[in-house]
Amino acid sequence: MHELTAILNDIRPGQDFSKAKNFFDQGMLDSLDLTTLVSALEARFGVFIDVDEMVVENFCSLSAIESILTRKGIKV
Repeated sequence: MHELTAILNDIRPGQDFSKAKNFFDQGMLDSLDLTTLVSALEARFGVFIDVDEMVVENFCSLSAIESILTRKGIKV
């Protein structure tokens, strides 16, 4: 999870992502950040995230991000 937190902190420094329940509802990330986050995850983990998977529910928390990566065969 540390890798995910580091990626998120690169996008939005100064946020405490580790304790957040929903990054988007809490104003920590916005729709533009979602695109940046997906690009960063694809580059870091060598995965492809389909446009249909680019929904807030898949990226709203550390556990949600971990789940989508796990479905793609990546262990975080």
